[in-house]
Amino acid sequence: MLRILLIDDDATKVAKYKELLGTINEINPRFVDVATCIEQAEEFVSKNQYDLAVLDLYIPIRFGEEPSPDNAVSFLRDLSSDDDLLMPYNIVGITRWLDADPKYRAFFDSYLLAYILYEEGQDDWKTKLSNKISFLLKAQKSVRNQEVYDFDVAIINALLSENEKVRASFGAQEWQVVEFPSDHSTTFYTKTVVNDRGEHIRIVTCYALQMASTASSALTSKLLYYFRPRYLFMTGIAAAVDREEANLGDILVAKKVWDGASGKIKTDEEGNAIFYPDYHELPLDTDVQAIVTRLKSDRPLLNNIEEGYAYTAGKPQTRLQLHLGPIASVPAVLSRKEEVDKIQVHCRKLLGIEMEGFGVFYAASNSAHPRPQYTVLVKSVSDYADTEKSDDFQDYAMYTSAEFAKHVIMHELKYD
Repeated sequence: MLRILLIDDDATKVAKYKELLGTINEINPRFVDVATCIEQAEEFVSKNQYDLAVLDLYIPIRFGEEPSPDNAVSFLRDLSSDDDLLMPYNIVGITRWLDADPKYRAFFDSYLLAYILYEEGQDDWKTKLSNKISFLLKAQKSVRNQEVYDFDVAIINALLSENEKVRASFGAQEWQVVEFPSDHSTTFYTKTVVNDRGEHIRIVTCYALQMASTASSALTSKLLYYFRPRYLFMTGIAAAVDREEANLGDILVAKKVWDGASGKIKTDEEGNAIFYPDYHELPLDTDVQAIVTRLKSDRPLLNNIEEGYAYTAGKPQTRLQLHLGPIASVPAVLSRKEEVDKIQVHCRKLLGIEMEGFGVFYAASNSAHPRPQYTVLVKSVSDYADTEKSDDFQDYAMYTSAEFAKHVIMHELKYD
């Protein structure tokens, strides 16, 4: 999956580039961007890491202005000196001008950058560019066999509305839609953000078409295969077990998660059906447990999240709290205390119940390498696991879980 930036103000040439790229099966058109001037190119490279940039020598600073090869040279110098710009892994200079001053070719040569002549009706430039792309694709396949992550963070959701809160928390604008030609069932969104340490964080997010662990497990497997993220998060809503322990909107982080519906049903001597669960838990990494434990007492952080919610309707009167504890995943909404008791009897400190977390954890722990370094389940309380169900606080709960995950991603995790 190569990400390519075409920097050229000539629509005819751009069309020829795209025609060539269209002949290469491994190239996804959605990962090909076009900049028609230096200003636009700098905007692209400030947000995205490209595997290849094709740079026209005669390019204007702003679209419609006079093109000059000095602009291309200045752009390359900016790339090498400006930390806010992400240097493409490979750059190919291209020009149709035979009489271009040799000093520009010498400049490309001084950085060992390719420099080719574009001639209409000739195949030489196509052959060279095609060979370059084939080389990069082969190199990328070799890298994929090593412990190398392509993205920093992946965030998965069970619902579109949950995912909208995630995208809004990182800024609703400038998310790029990514679709794969062989996969029409999932839309992925990618974005690069910069934290207060100046680190560029590549994020991918998506949502399932239905709830429960089966759908989320399948989506997680697909997400990990396509994007190879270092950290994996799931945010959204859950039901709290104890009204005295967790308030509506409170943030629940799973210290461990298990499939509450997996097990065996036996009949006792009185003929009653007894459920014996297969208590196979998957734990949260202790590094993240330490982070969450510390943040539980960070009142300014929780106040900022609480006060950042834009609506007073659907917002509980209680102060926002953060909890760390066991969470069970079951494939149905539980509203009978008897059913909850069957699960809680095996885990007296049960914090919450939701439908997808175990599937995400299981898919991550059994994926091909490189597996996510951390898998984190962040669900906020939208109701309780009893008969008094309500949707009044779902929006707020989706918001608080997304905002807490954002804080951890932007301020607590480490990036190379």
